[in-house]
Amino acid sequence: MDSQTLLTVLGLGLAIALCSPVSVVTVIVLLALPSGGRRAAAFVAGWLLAIVVIGVACVVMLQDQDFSTRTTTPSRVASAIEVLLGVIVVLTSARALRHRRGGSTSSSEPPKWFARLDRTHWLIAFPIGAFMLTYSLTIAAAIEILKANVSTAAAVVAFAVFALASIVTIAAPIVVYLVTPERSAETLARWRQWLLANSRTVGLVALLVIGVLLIAKGTYDLVA
Repeated sequence: MDSQTLLTVLGLGLAIALCSPVSVVTVIVLLALPSGGRRAAAFVAGWLLAIVVIGVACVVMLQDQDFSTRTTTPSRVASAIEVLLGVIVVLTSARALRHRRGGSTSSSEPPKWFARLDRTHWLIAFPIGAFMLTYSLTIAAAIEILKANVSTAAAVVAFAVFALASIVTIAAPIVVYLVTPERSAETLARWRQWLLANSRTVGLVALLVIGVLLIAKGTYDLVA
């Protein structure tokens, strides 16, 4: 696999990690509940399983398609989907930013559904993790891997790199929880407060930029 594709999927994985402040806060909230460690681990497992499902679907179902050049029909369809994903990301992010600017200042209050988590079984965190994955960027990473026209083994490596990069931020609270259990509650409370108050707008701006880059990349591959 060429280094450009690997860097692209790494970048998309880190983009998901950096643009998912609510997911990080969710992990912090889960850690504070009974069976917190199991809840947080289930959340990350659900997140990773969603990536695995997409990866297997791409490798198994589309392995016979011809992505050898930009001019093949599968490659052009993939590029068109990439442009569409970029447009969706841009429109969604722009709308959310406009809504925040039209309202009040960033709220430091957590989403109301967080309050119901303590009344659920710890395994409910598994589907929550799968649901909160940023699917638009995950599919964009899958498209980049497909267009690279690599072997199955190389595709697995690329998806693994993407998956590990995507969980950098949601795994960080778990590391703090395990390494410094006596101080983790205070540390994670500060992280939670800062994320709720400051990072939502930053994440939306980052998604807006990423959406533009996806549009540019897909368009270039279509017309080049």
